[in-house]
Amino acid sequence: MEYFLMKPYEGGQAIRRVNHDKEVMVFRVTKKGEVPDFTLRPCPLLSNRFKELLEQYLPDMEFTPCVEEETGEPRFWMFNPKEQPQEEAKFLPDGTVCAVRPMGLTPVFMVPNYKKVSYVVNLALAESLLRRGYVNLGLERIETMGVGADG
Repeated sequence: MEYFLMKPYEGGQAIRRVNHDKEVMVFRVTKKGEVPDFTLRPCPLLSNRFKELLEQYLPDMEFTPCVEEETGEPRFWMFNPKEQPQEEAKFLPDGTVCAVRPMGLTPVFMVPNYKKVSYVVNLALAESLLRRGYVNLGLERIETMGVGADG
């Protein structure tokens, strides 16, 4: 299985959390620009269209709506994918994951460590993202541990 690190969108629109409870997060746009499909600021968020794609792969995943303060419309979604233990991954000095052990058919998962949390997608989801033209979402191939001679 091949895996890819989701690289968060940099630049463009910036948002700030106004309020948050278990049911909904309210945000305010603090800088105009291109709307991200995936961002880590102020927390991990997906765009509406990324959420719709992820629901096809994980119909049981729960998402928390993030509504714009001015319109009350959900424009982003918080998500909480499965977590891979740190011991099942290798990291670069900055804390970014560079290799993971296979997670079966799980299409997206997070790999936390003491410096940062990395979000990883499998090949099938990566190809779906690329076919749909998520231009403001980067993907970087990472190594797979424990497969063949590189284990």
